[in-house]
Amino acid sequence: MFKSVILSVAIALQANLQVAHGALLTDPTKIGNNYDFVVVGAGIGGSVVANRLSENPAWKVLLIEAGINNAGLEDISIPFFAPRDSPNEIWTWNYTTVPQTGLLGRTLTYQRGKILGGTSSINYMMFTRGSSDFWDNIANWTGDSSWGWKNIYNYFIKLETFTPPADGHDTTGQYDPSVHGTSGPLAVSLPGAANELSPFIFQTQQNEASHWPFILDANSGNQLGLGWLQATINGSTRASAATAYLAPQYISRPNLDVLIEQQVTKVLFNTNVKGAPQATGVTFASGPKAKVYTVKAKKEVILSGGSIGSTHLLLLSGIGDKNALKKVGVSSIFNNAEVGSNLIDHPCITNHWVANTTNSLDLLRENSTALADAIANYDATGKGRLVDTVSPAMGLFRFPDNSDFIQSNPGVKTASGPKAAEYEFLWIDGWGSFLPVPGPSGFYLTLSQVILSPSSRGTITLNSASPWVFPTIDTAFLTTEYDLDISRAAFKDARTFMSDKAWKGYNLGEAFDQSAFQTDAQIDSYLRNNTTPAYHMTSTNRIQSHKGGDGVVDNTLKVVGVSGLRVVDNSVFPFIIEGHPEATIYALAERASDYIKATWA
Repeated sequence: MFKSVILSVAIALQANLQVAHGALLTDPTKIGNNYDFVVVGAGIGGSVVANRLSENPAWKVLLIEAGINNAGLEDISIPFFAPRDSPNEIWTWNYTTVPQTGLLGRTLTYQRGKILGGTSSINYMMFTRGSSDFWDNIANWTGDSSWGWKNIYNYFIKLETFTPPADGHDTTGQYDPSVHGTSGPLAVSLPGAANELSPFIFQTQQNEASHWPFILDANSGNQLGLGWLQATINGSTRASAATAYLAPQYISRPNLDVLIEQQVTKVLFNTNVKGAPQATGVTFASGPKAKVYTVKAKKEVILSGGSIGSTHLLLLSGIGDKNALKKVGVSSIFNNAEVGSNLIDHPCITNHWVANTTNSLDLLRENSTALADAIANYDATGKGRLVDTVSPAMGLFRFPDNSDFIQSNPGVKTASGPKAAEYEFLWIDGWGSFLPVPGPSGFYLTLSQVILSPSSRGTITLNSASPWVFPTIDTAFLTTEYDLDISRAAFKDARTFMSDKAWKGYNLGEAFDQSAFQTDAQIDSYLRNNTTPAYHMTSTNRIQSHKGGDGVVDNTLKVVGVSGLRVVDNSVFPFIIEGHPEATIYALAERASDYIKATWA
């Protein structure tokens, strides 16, 4: 009932967008024919770039988003409701993968945000900048020192305002204020409500500090350890790219138009120019049978559709492997087999135990009266369980270099460096999973393990020349021995953590048949049957190495082989972040905006 009421309100708001906002449009006939910059996709990358470029009143900027407005959707704005923001909602791209050979032929759903703010409007809001090693590796890869931690750190300070948690508790010892911003558009905060798992988590850490060290602030450049979770939450509501960079004071700029519910279908090129083909604009429509519109870009087209969306659009526009494009009837503009290659994502496993409690989030999932009471309290006070995302803490760890599985995979260790994590733990006071509860309802606790430095590489390829047919997505999870070995090691480590004496009396044992998986072969079967994406896909349009070789964009994110076209989103990173990508995409987009400004100064 609650969800249907909110959806009705949202639809009413959508109908009145032009009256309420002016520059937020749904009618393609209301936009201009020519802009200086056309930005495709209002996720993190597109929202930041559109905001920063429109700071120059002399530049006209158009931001086109296929999805809906984020305003008025409490399922989106209330942090606790993040798990029900996908899949198969009106604000999600409902992709699926091909059957996964490493996962016993399972087909995976793959969700992206189809809404202002993109996936920052539906994700779990976890804010991890990455280690200094991660950014310094990018600087070394590109030969551009401005991509290193020392410079990128300044962008993190610029984009952030660290915000008091909803309950106003004393945060001393929970983060390092000296490494956070105080005047940026994006709110970042600590947990704003007490979580009954926190004492058990941190007591376990103290009991075994040499194994799981405490870290005051994983966003300091050295991320290793167990500490309090930082999330993009502003008091009691989600902070997204839409709320931060497309807030009313920005979206009302006379030189910024934001067009929603229109999907870009192709990048247009002028091939009758000296030198490389030049991007001149895009075509777009609201659906496969709708009228197709064209808009021109005088300076640049900027793709910010994410690792799937931008890759799909490059391929549809003729940038990709020419032989593969020919097979589906797409004419080649520039032959580059790298487009859609090198796909990396974090494999995720959620492990479960039975909890001796009656007050976990399972209560809110199973008991409509308890949920209604929590919503009423949230609406009245802005406090309570609903102000937080799923976990109060985050552990970012490495395995010792002498670990058996590392010794048996020489040269495969893929983390950025000694300050970068290889696996992550998150704790949820209830059943937390992208898979359904396999048995009777009850009260559970979850330890989610995420492999942060996988060696498997997947692909995105065209399935059709039609922009309305999703591309073929292969995440290639657990297709290398290293990935299976490190996943198994992380699962064993999760069991070790949960068997600590701190959990005595609360942890009643592994849930359902999880305890039956004991031998390595049994654990491998469990992993192959239960791994899901962490939805952190990257590197499908990676930056070129300065040492030569293939890539899709240069160090300033210009698409190689053409002119007037850039990609600004998670797809351009040459490596996957050892953490959650949200923060890194904000910093990337801030850096890209400065590159673009410098080009046209």
